[in-house]
This record gives sequence, C-alpha cells and structure tokens, in this order.
Amino acid sequence: MAAKVTAEDRKEHSAVGGGRFPIATRQQAISALKLRGHAKGSAERRAIIRKAAKFVPAAAAAALKADKASGKL
Repeated sequence: MAAKVTAEDRKEHSAVGGGRFPIATRQQAISALKLRGHAKGSAERRAIIRKAAKFVPAAAAAALKADKASGKL
C-alpha cells in the first residue's frame, strides 16, 4: 500500500467504517493508535485498537490498558 491513502484503500481497510482510520500497514496502525482520541466513542476506540493489534500487538495492548485505566473504555 502506498504512503498516500486512496479512497479505495480507505474503504477496504477502514477500522471503524466510513473510510475512517484506515489500517493496512504497521505505520498506519501506529498512527491510528495515536489518533484514537478522535474516535466518536468507546466502541470506535476499541475497534481501532483491535485492528491495530494485528500489526503492532504490544502497542495495542498498551493503548488498551491506558484507555481502561483512564476510563475511556
């Protein structure tokens, strides 16, 4: 997948639907975890973390732990 995310890539690899938070590479997974605060709710945060866990399991586990500790999940 190219560095520039196309509309087709967004549609195919979206973590939460609607083309938002496309995750198809390790770097995109890291970026999505950093931007998960822009999700619309706790269900979307959880979906982003689950999709990112495929590429960066340790970072996703840390994000899940941090969100649970802060009461966001």
